Amino acid sequence: MRLNELQRAMAAAITEGAEPPPLGGDGRGLAAYRHAWRARMVEALRSNYPVLHQVLGDEGFEALAGAYLEAHPSRFRSIRWFGDGLEDFLRASPDAAPHPAVADMAAFEWAICLAFDGPDATPLAPAALAGLSPEDWLTLRFTLAPTCRVLDFEWSVAPIWREFSAQEDPDHQAPAPEPLDHSVLVWRQGLQPHWRSLEPLEAGLLKAVRGGVDFASLCALAGEIVGEAAAPQAVLQHLGQWLSDGILAGG
Repeated sequence: MRLNELQRAMAAAITEGAEPPPLGGDGRGLAAYRHAWRARMVEALRSNYPVLHQVLGDEGFEALAGAYLEAHPSRFRSIRWFGDGLEDFLRASPDAAPHPAVADMAAFEWAICLAFDGPDATPLAPAALAGLSPEDWLTLRFTLAPTCRVLDFEWSVAPIWREFSAQEDPDHQAPAPEPLDHSVLVWRQGLQPHWRSLEPLEAGLLKAVRGGVDFASLCALAGEIVGEAAAPQAVLQHLGQWLSDGILAGG
C-alpha cells in the first residue's frame, strides 16, 4: 500500500470508523486516536457554539455534537468551519435537540460567528448618492455587506443569546424560548457583530436588495404595505438606517 493510500485509510479508520489498514498491533492505539479525534471535534463545535453549549449544558451538547459528528464528519482543513451544517442538521433531525428553538439558536450563533470574522467591505458612503438624478435613482441597485444576513425565526432566541453571552455563571438556567415568527438582521460594524430585530417591511426590502432589485422595485414592494404614495419615503427612511449601520457595501 502506498503512503498516500495508507494515510487515507488511516484517516477513514479514525474519523469514519472504517476498517484500518493491516499494520499489526491490538487496535488500542487506533481507539485512542479515535477518542482524541472525537473529543477535539466536539471541542471545536463547542468553540463555534459557546452559547448553545451553555443553553444545552455539557451532557446535552455532547449528545448533540456526537449525533452531528456522525452525520456530518468535518470536511474542511480548518476546524474553524466545523458546524456549518448544524442548523440544517437540526431542522432535518428535530429529535436531536430537546427543543425546536435550538435550530434557530444554532442559525443565529453561526451568523454571529460569521459576522465576527467575515470579509471586510467598504461601507457605502451617503456622499456617493448625492447628486443622483431621479432617473438614476429608479435604476439604482444596492449591495449588502458580506457579513450581512437576514434570518427568519420561529422562536425568540436572540434575547436568550444576549443573556447568555454576557452571563458568567455556568449554572445559569436558560429561560423558556417564546414562539415568535420574526426576522433578525446580523452584520458587523467596525470590529463587532451587531444584530437587531426587523419589521416585516424592512426584512422584505433587505431580501429584495440581496436579490438585486433596483430602487423602483423596492418602492413597488413597499407600496404593497404602506401604499404607493408613502412608499418612496419609507424606502428612503430604511436606506438612511442602512447607511448609518454600514450594512451596504460601496463600489
